[in-house]
Amino acid sequence: MLPTTELCTMTHAKKFGFNSLGVACALLLCLFPSCHSDDQIVTEFRDDGAHLFNNIEVNPSNGIVYVGAVNKVYKLNPNLLTWNAVITGPFPDSIKCLQGECKYEKPLTDNFNKILLVDEDRDWLIVCGSIFQGVCEVKDLNNVSRIVRKQDSQFVAASNATASTVGFLSKGPYQQAVLVVGTTVATHVIDGRIDVSQYWGKIPAVSSRTLNDTASIFDFAVKSPPPSDKGTFVHFQRGGTRYELTYPIEYIYGFTDNDFNYLLTIQRQSLEVGTPYISKIVRFCQSDVEFNSFTEMQLNCGDYPLLQAASVGPLGKELAAKYSMSANAKVLLGVFAKSSSSHSGIPVSDAALCIFKIYDIDKTFNQSHQQCNEGYGSSISWISSLNCYKSVSDSLCKPDFAYLNGTVPISSSPTATFTDTFLTAVAVNSIHNDTVVFLGTRNGTIMKLNINSPTSAYVYDEVVVDAGSPVNSDLNFDPEQQHLYVMTEYKLSKLRVQSCYGHVTCSECLGARDAYCGWCFTDNNSRCSMQGECLAGDWVYYRNSYCAAIDRVEPQHLQVTQKKTLKIYVSNLPAVERAFICVFDVGLRHLETVAVKQEGGSVISCSTPDTDRLIATLVPSLEEEFYTTKLAVRVSGNDVDIVSTNFTFFDCSRYRSCYGCMENNFGCTWCTSTGRCTHNPDQYCEDRADNVHSASSVSVGQHRGSLDCPMIIQTSAEILVASGEYMQLLVGVRNLLPALMTSYDCQFNIDGIITETDAYLNESAETISCESALFQYSRKVDIVKAPFAVVWGIKKLPLDDKNPVDVTVYKCSEMAALCGGCLLLDPKYHCGWCDDGTCNTQKQCLSGPWFDSINGTICANPVITNFSPTSSPLEGETVITIEGSNLGISFDDISPYVTVAEQPCNCSAYRDLYVPASRIVCSTSRVRSITSGDIVVLVRGDSRYVATSTEIFSYVDPQLEGIYPTVGPQSGGTKLTIAGQYLDAGSSVKVFIISQPKDTAGSDSRVEKRQATAVEQSCSVVYQNSSHLICLTSEAKGTGSAIVQVKFDKAVKNLLGIPFEYKQDPYINSTASSLENGKGIGGIPSGGLKVYVQGYNLDIILSPKLRVILGNRDYKSDCVCLNSTLMVCDSPQFPAAAAVLGERPQALEYGFIMDNVFSLLNASSQQEALGKFTLYPDPVVHSFSEVGQIKKYKTDYLAISIDNQCEVCNQEDFFKVWIGQEPCNVSSVAATLINCIPPAVQPGRDTKEQYPDVTVVVGGVRKYVIGYLQYDTEDLLLPIWAIILIVTVGVLLILVIIIVVVKYCMNMSESEKEAKTMRQRFDWIEMQVAAECKDAFAELQTDVTFPSEDVSGFGILFHDYKNYALKVLFPNELNYAVLGDIEVEDETRRPVINKALSQFSQLIDNKTFLLLFVRTLESDKYFTMKDRNVFASYLMVALQGNMEYCTDILKTLLADLIEKSMQGNGNPKVLLRRTESVAEKMLPAWFTFLLYPLLKDHVGQPLYKLCVAIQQVIDLGPMDAITGEAKYSLSEEKLIRVQIDYKSITVNVLGLCQSSGKSVPVRVLDCDTISQVKAKALNTLFCWTPYSTRPHPQDFELEWRSGMHGRLTLQDVDRITEVDGEWKRLNMLRDYKVQDGAMLALVPKQSSLFNLSHSCTPNKYENSSLKPSPPHSPSSLSSSITTEQQSLLETGAKHWHLVKPTDSDVISEQPDRSGKLVREVYLNRLLYTKRALHSFVGDLFQVIFNYELDQNTGVLLPIKYMFDFLDDQALHHEIVDPEVVHTWKSNSLPLRFWVNLIKNPEFLFDVNKSNIIDSCLSVVAQNFMDSCSTSENKLTKDSPVSKLLYAKDIPQYKKLVTEYYSEIKKEAAVSDQDMNAMLAEESRVHVSEFNADVALMELYKYAEKYSEQILNALREDEFARKHKLPMKLEQVYNTMAEAEVVTVMNHRNSRY
Repeated sequence: MLPTTELCTMTHAKKFGFNSLGVACALLLCLFPSCHSDDQIVTEFRDDGAHLFNNIEVNPSNGIVYVGAVNKVYKLNPNLLTWNAVITGPFPDSIKCLQGECKYEKPLTDNFNKILLVDEDRDWLIVCGSIFQGVCEVKDLNNVSRIVRKQDSQFVAASNATASTVGFLSKGPYQQAVLVVGTTVATHVIDGRIDVSQYWGKIPAVSSRTLNDTASIFDFAVKSPPPSDKGTFVHFQRGGTRYELTYPIEYIYGFTDNDFNYLLTIQRQSLEVGTPYISKIVRFCQSDVEFNSFTEMQLNCGDYPLLQAASVGPLGKELAAKYSMSANAKVLLGVFAKSSSSHSGIPVSDAALCIFKIYDIDKTFNQSHQQCNEGYGSSISWISSLNCYKSVSDSLCKPDFAYLNGTVPISSSPTATFTDTFLTAVAVNSIHNDTVVFLGTRNGTIMKLNINSPTSAYVYDEVVVDAGSPVNSDLNFDPEQQHLYVMTEYKLSKLRVQSCYGHVTCSECLGARDAYCGWCFTDNNSRCSMQGECLAGDWVYYRNSYCAAIDRVEPQHLQVTQKKTLKIYVSNLPAVERAFICVFDVGLRHLETVAVKQEGGSVISCSTPDTDRLIATLVPSLEEEFYTTKLAVRVSGNDVDIVSTNFTFFDCSRYRSCYGCMENNFGCTWCTSTGRCTHNPDQYCEDRADNVHSASSVSVGQHRGSLDCPMIIQTSAEILVASGEYMQLLVGVRNLLPALMTSYDCQFNIDGIITETDAYLNESAETISCESALFQYSRKVDIVKAPFAVVWGIKKLPLDDKNPVDVTVYKCSEMAALCGGCLLLDPKYHCGWCDDGTCNTQKQCLSGPWFDSINGTICANPVITNFSPTSSPLEGETVITIEGSNLGISFDDISPYVTVAEQPCNCSAYRDLYVPASRIVCSTSRVRSITSGDIVVLVRGDSRYVATSTEIFSYVDPQLEGIYPTVGPQSGGTKLTIAGQYLDAGSSVKVFIISQPKDTAGSDSRVEKRQATAVEQSCSVVYQNSSHLICLTSEAKGTGSAIVQVKFDKAVKNLLGIPFEYKQDPYINSTASSLENGKGIGGIPSGGLKVYVQGYNLDIILSPKLRVILGNRDYKSDCVCLNSTLMVCDSPQFPAAAAVLGERPQALEYGFIMDNVFSLLNASSQQEALGKFTLYPDPVVHSFSEVGQIKKYKTDYLAISIDNQCEVCNQEDFFKVWIGQEPCNVSSVAATLINCIPPAVQPGRDTKEQYPDVTVVVGGVRKYVIGYLQYDTEDLLLPIWAIILIVTVGVLLILVIIIVVVKYCMNMSESEKEAKTMRQRFDWIEMQVAAECKDAFAELQTDVTFPSEDVSGFGILFHDYKNYALKVLFPNELNYAVLGDIEVEDETRRPVINKALSQFSQLIDNKTFLLLFVRTLESDKYFTMKDRNVFASYLMVALQGNMEYCTDILKTLLADLIEKSMQGNGNPKVLLRRTESVAEKMLPAWFTFLLYPLLKDHVGQPLYKLCVAIQQVIDLGPMDAITGEAKYSLSEEKLIRVQIDYKSITVNVLGLCQSSGKSVPVRVLDCDTISQVKAKALNTLFCWTPYSTRPHPQDFELEWRSGMHGRLTLQDVDRITEVDGEWKRLNMLRDYKVQDGAMLALVPKQSSLFNLSHSCTPNKYENSSLKPSPPHSPSSLSSSITTEQQSLLETGAKHWHLVKPTDSDVISEQPDRSGKLVREVYLNRLLYTKRALHSFVGDLFQVIFNYELDQNTGVLLPIKYMFDFLDDQALHHEIVDPEVVHTWKSNSLPLRFWVNLIKNPEFLFDVNKSNIIDSCLSVVAQNFMDSCSTSENKLTKDSPVSKLLYAKDIPQYKKLVTEYYSEIKKEAAVSDQDMNAMLAEESRVHVSEFNADVALMELYKYAEKYSEQILNALREDEFARKHKLPMKLEQVYNTMAEAEVVTVMNHRNSRY
């Protein structure tokens, strides 16, 4: 958009032709924006079949769009996606016939849509076309393919392409629904003359058609019985003169209002030919049964007589008031055009917009009726010829006088006029009291007008919709009036009515003067929007408000190294609640400073950014001396500028010359003594008296301005010297300071080599002389520029050179190698031709004569190297290009002296193409006969200097002998081959096809008829040689025979006797796989199926092809035309990779490539009757199943087994079977079988096998060798011995059968016994299943034991920060290197090591180095995933002391990662999902450092509770000590799937100090092993003790004590252990008959370290004040397999506890001993566990995604900061899909941080995690991630059980996550200051936690391992080279090489 300007130019006023220039200027303000389109066009619709669009309708209730086009009707959704479409043509039709049988030829005729109307009341779509005499039909609104009603005998619309038809729905007589139609009489060429159809009498000019749902639909609403010819219609008057042919009426628009119908037309003023064309409006009553109220009135719009389009719509309040109308009152708007002449109906490109009040129109009609009743007036001349007579009837709908021609015109002055603009459409809408008009133009543009008054308006926007294509007169709004549907010839576009979203500032928004738009000002997000979108702010409208603006800023600019407070003077500053901030846009960064609003409200003060931060942002991107930033004032937390202006930061020190230092407005000073520009001369200048101050400088001095600078003055325009020559240089100087400047030198930079000579200041002090210097260079180039400078003093400071002096050093020999080129060089170089054959200066020509161009010498030996073309027609004028050398110096040297075959060649016409010495262009002369000869050039006519061609040039006479093919389609594209002789003659060959068109018909008064002259169609030449020309024909205007003409330059050759015929384009009616059954077409990947195509004119295509679309590629195959109506194609082949078929065949679109007949390119999508191309899988042919694949052939048929899913592959010729070398005739094909008849005699063999092989060929491509065929040729009569043998075998067989039967009867009784046993087994299983289901149900309903949520009694065992961080960073390590120190073998080496690490630390702190370091490592294929994790962990440790820098590095690496994911076809959603980069490992470590307070204070408690609760629930039921499976689990994999009988008992366990006699009750199960009991007892006794410091069960024996001396040691394996073969079952409590309340004691083992190192008092593990723990200790999370049991397993014996490992796969045969049932029976146990833990999981999720908690605790800062960074990256990469950003956030925090902690609570707590708890937590973590996902979880019964378990909870958790992300996004942005403060505090608090030197050493190892790659990367980087980073790294390598380092850990954790 262009900004509003202050003055109005005459250009704009004249362009729009406003009536009052003064008023127009006041309103327009010269606002004429540039055209734009992309931001306003929402979507577009095209049809690749190129159907011309005719009409559009929008359903006002649902916004569905209907489009009527040539041969097609579409149903589109509001976003223009195709819902349905139906083909309406072309069909065979004749204007002489009705639909049906016809004795005349019926060519294929296009169907132009004439009427398209939506009837909401009936759900109808009324469609009328031009074929079949203009019949209509009713289609279903919901399915346009379905015809609801059709009436073939009622003709409604015009029956040709150009005649107009207007229709609209209205009420008719007796309140019936009618279709009102105005139809132009359609003319045609009938029997050689222009006439109307014999059925034209059935189509009146205007009629009212009934829409009653009966057989008479589309008949006249009322029609009097014969002989009366009255009804709801109007005909041309019948008589001698046929007015329908001589008096055309064009209908433009129609509408209904109140009780009247209106039609707008263009027609002549009277019936007389030659009278001017005018616009008229027709009115008649809806209730009129005979149309007696039919009245015409002239419609005037100033000097614009021809109506082009019209619309009825509302006026805005302000404009309505000026019309004395109420707001939203409807008016008629029309766009008119001037006529090309006074008697022509052809419009020109001068247009006007006029507005007519409906009230005034009706008033004028009523006045005319009153005048007629008084006897004044007459009837409409084309209807009748009567005069008005006096009448007392005052009825408007039943007048005494019919068909009144009104005498008083309805007139309006133009509201706006347009020159050089052709308007085609108009629509109007009112918004915010304004009236907005949309105008369509013939060049495809929509213009938007705001109308101020009846005579003034202004264009405020233009949108290019479809450049060069006229906008259709149908402009339709969507139901919400927010969009406009604009239709051009071949495109439909959906336009926004406003362009608010394209304006980013208030001034742009209001300056656009768009009535829909205003500035929505809010504290959060100010923007340009429509009023309805501004719900929480002030909406500022352009009519009555102004934007805030900056008047000035003090100071205007600032030195970059200074920091000052700016004063910003703002007018119209809005009042806001939040604080202001100033934002400086520096590059891609936004630097914010706090702003203060001063008293008075118009001045805002803010400081500039910190200089260090500003300079760091500008450098190295700033190479200029100043940088202009955008200074904006915003509301804190809002990204939209309130006001903005430019502010300049400058740096005087960047000016390198005095002149540059002076020529600015920054007040800089030039220090002459130091050669430096500065803003502070007092500090940086040594001798202030010699300083030069700029005009704006505040410093005082005698030298001021650039004219006082010491400088060089160039004395000549150019200094030239030949290479190898000496030259002395003299230059002028000015303002030298002799007292300061005592010595001078001249410096020349010749090709990179600096040459310095002494220089002397002449006595006048105005020039300096440089001593003679040698100017020479060695490169083989023609010219080298040698920069020149004069330096002075010891410092070699250069004098200013305002216009830099360069010495041009040149080599003549490099400028030209040949004599002609040498003499053509500019004389200033003094080059000439030397006798030794070189170009040189005369001084350097050492031998022989030398001459140049001045003395007029001609170069010897002119040569012609080549020429083209080589022949010319006799008529001549062939343009020849001759190339060579020494062909003259000037054009006059050769112009008259060129001959071709002894004929003159005219060069004068091609003077501009002559290249001296090397190229001549001329045209040949005309000759009388064929001849040939040389091309000769006589330079200057001198016979000594002759150039003669080595090839012969010929004059020939081209001949045309024939063409192929002789016929082609009207659309062109035929590859036409012309045969003949000498067809390559001449320089320009053009082919034309000359045809005589048929008479054009149907043209109306607005389109001039084309003259019946020959039409010349071009044929583009694509190949040419002497005997053949090949060209591609272009589209023809019509059909018929044509002459082929070829133009060889001026020679014109016509091919007579063999015409080329354009025929009507081919049309396809049907396609089938067979001519007999007519099935749909299809194919297989191997191809080869036949496709039969039927249609018309198919044989006129030379090389037709079938085209099938699979994916985004076309697959083609050739077709063969059998005749004009039948064509056969082979289905194409598809590559195996593309044709991936599922369970169902693929339905593909297809079409035909038939030259340029593009209507068939997508035939299946345009003609639904053709169906789709079905792609089936290849048939599979099975090999013979006999031994050796040898099949014996005995019968008449050979049966071959196949698997054929292809429904169309039953063509017998599709399968070919070969037996050896002869075919096997296929007789039938089925889905599973092929039958063929082999040859009578065994064929020969193709191979060395004994029998011929059988080969099946599928589709001519795929071959299957399925085996061999053995012919049975032996005699069927058997010898005697064979018969005896057969009888003997038969008898023996009978005996065997008898024995088998007896045996069978004996075994039957045994089978019955086994069946009885099996039934008993199944009955038992059934009972067990029933019992398990009942128990599970009862357990769920009654016994759900919810774990205790109270952990206050035993506390939460947190790791400290150090151990927590280390476990996250190094999860698989036990000893942490960063807690130790670096030790060396020799302490004298330690200073060397420390020095090296210090140097390396400095490099790590260099951002460029570190980024290159990381990127280089990641690019190396040997840098593994493990390396990336370890590297990132050590890097985070090394950078923990500088978290600000660490965060900057992390953001940069993440930005690189995002950039990489956006490249190519990458999926951005997978970003951060896997740890494949250093950044992806650093990110969770970053959160680890910063979110520890949140874990310690809030999240830790619910996570700890969840872990404790899981252990408690598990302990409620049995758990297998060997497998770790339990009865209660969240994981299906860890679920015991057997029935276990158990009971819970409570035992009293004596503590370690057993003398005290105190015992602790411990809840155990009688099925627990002894080790499990010991583990539960220890967990109860030491519930407060961290797991890492507890004793272990293997340190103790478990004794059962009874009485004073009764003791029994309980063990897992002893003498009572149950042994079953090699299996031993671990002992359980019930094996020892331990009862409830039994006393047990833990006794330390004698060999235990615990026993040796601990005494009873004091006890490290017991506390005298320790209260008895609850039955389930929270600290346990114990292991399922104890160390003691592990030692048992390691002995090699097979042990089991509750379930034998073999039981998982085999059902025991003993029902009394096995509890194994169907596995799924036990899944209800998962539900029990889930229900028991539900509140704990929910509490954890609630705390993690608690926005208010994060906000209150202050930990929101890093989360908000990182999420905002991801939002910014998405905005930077233009990612609009919210799911992508949601996924990034979920992958960054929940996946990489929270899931890690949920699955590994031991990172945060000092606890032990068993396998079963790990599996349960994995289920929780998985559902946690599902809650963060945006994808829908479509679960079925086959989905994983873990997902089904939480299926109903996931949606609630997803909502929680979405709200959490949303609340964070709404929070005010985190400023860099706040974030840096937090990061600095983090570094300060934890700076001494780890040994950073160890981390640096580990990083150095990678730097050393990849040293070569890293050094190469540093050397290739410009910034790294500039700061000597490669050298610094090499220093580190060298320093470290001095010492051999051994890293030893001093710190050892006793538990690790």
